[in-house]
Amino acid sequence: MDEEFAFNSTVFHLMNESALLRSRLNDMGTQVDKFFTSIMAIVVIILHTGFGFLEVGSVRSKNATSVVMKNMLDLLLGAFGYWIVGYTLAYGRGSAFLGMYPYIAGHKLGQEAQFANWFLQFSYAITSSSIISGVIVERCTFLAYLVYSVFTTAVTYPVVSHWAWSPEGWLGLLGFKDFAGSGVVHLCGGSCAVVACVLIGPRQGRYPKKADAEFDGHSTPAVAMGGMVLFVGFLAFNCASLLHISQPGDGELVAKVIVNTVLSGSGGVIGGLLASRLGLLGGDKYWSYLHTLNVGLFGMVSVCANCDAVDIWAAWVIALCGGIIYSGIVRLLEKLEVDDPLNAIAVHFGGGLWGLLASSVLREEALQDNEKAGRFLAYNCIGALAIVAWSMAVTAVIFGSLRYAGVLRPSEQDECVGMDLATHHEPAYAFTPADVGLYQHHEDKAEEQEPLASVSGAAALRHKNVEGDLTDPFLAMTGCSI
Repeated sequence: MDEEFAFNSTVFHLMNESALLRSRLNDMGTQVDKFFTSIMAIVVIILHTGFGFLEVGSVRSKNATSVVMKNMLDLLLGAFGYWIVGYTLAYGRGSAFLGMYPYIAGHKLGQEAQFANWFLQFSYAITSSSIISGVIVERCTFLAYLVYSVFTTAVTYPVVSHWAWSPEGWLGLLGFKDFAGSGVVHLCGGSCAVVACVLIGPRQGRYPKKADAEFDGHSTPAVAMGGMVLFVGFLAFNCASLLHISQPGDGELVAKVIVNTVLSGSGGVIGGLLASRLGLLGGDKYWSYLHTLNVGLFGMVSVCANCDAVDIWAAWVIALCGGIIYSGIVRLLEKLEVDDPLNAIAVHFGGGLWGLLASSVLREEALQDNEKAGRFLAYNCIGALAIVAWSMAVTAVIFGSLRYAGVLRPSEQDECVGMDLATHHEPAYAFTPADVGLYQHHEDKAEEQEPLASVSGAAALRHKNVEGDLTDPFLAMTGCSI
């Protein structure tokens, strides 16, 4: 009996130890998943540095400070909006249309272990919001920016992400497939950008079309640096959507996502350069770095939808066709006189829409079953229409209200001088004639003024005005008219 009792006690002890070990391993897996998600989200946040450099280099130097200011606030103001209400709308419980509780102002985030997911989804939300700022750069007031940036991060994007990615969302339950945000992030942001661009109008003097040099960005190297940061950031952006790394096969799936993302950039570049160099869609036949960068980004955006579920050849083909499509969209927008300094509408709206449609029929399981392919395509078409309709409608209300209130665009004088001086009083660079068109001024008046070697010199010149108007002399020197 003693031996039997000892044996039973040993078995019972081993069972308890086994259960405890299993519990600890499960908890370790959960913690590893959260760490993976958080690290990937940090890299996605770094991706916004790329957006900043890309936008700074793509604008005229008189608006560079304004761009970096807005990119910083995309992050910090977006965090406020997403904390207060955004995460609740996106991942709260309530209905198939939107979440209503319990995460208002961060309530129960800790109790329900949601911090890691909050951080990742926030990084996606500000990515969608930042698309808009690049499209309407150089001609939007700072007040209007504050309003639409917070509202997009807190309301417009979260509702879309609830539809597609929340367990209760109607699109996800329907069968909509968007692994890493071709539709949820990029098509949503691109749709908002289309409406914003139309309602705010083109930059002063942009149309009827003037020489491109007058509106070209001032620093291709800055754009190049931003582009490389974006390429690296996209790898984390797509990998993070797996949400875990502790399950069997996760490591190989992450590697597959990375390979598909890299090859999609390759396909986009090859397709876009061929379309440009061969003149397939009209336009100049030259090797443009800016065009190369954008078609690469287009390819990466287009594969986001199903980068986990397509073969590598399919990812490359989707992007290859996408590079040609991008070139066509850019030409169309130019003919319609839509002023998009970064061509972000073509990249994000076009890339997001193309990715949802193309990748749905090139998924591995869709290629093996035509009926499944048809269903996937139908579900993603419905999702695309819903995302575009919601994003455009909400943005039309926001920008329409700002326009009606007269706070959407700066004055012609401020726009001519540039947002750096007019809004922030912090020019990005030393004053140079090329920045402000010094030689457009009448020669006789130019001889009467002291040479302007720096912005501080320009500021001193303003103070010489006995009338007390600190703007007119500078405007005269820059060739701007009031």
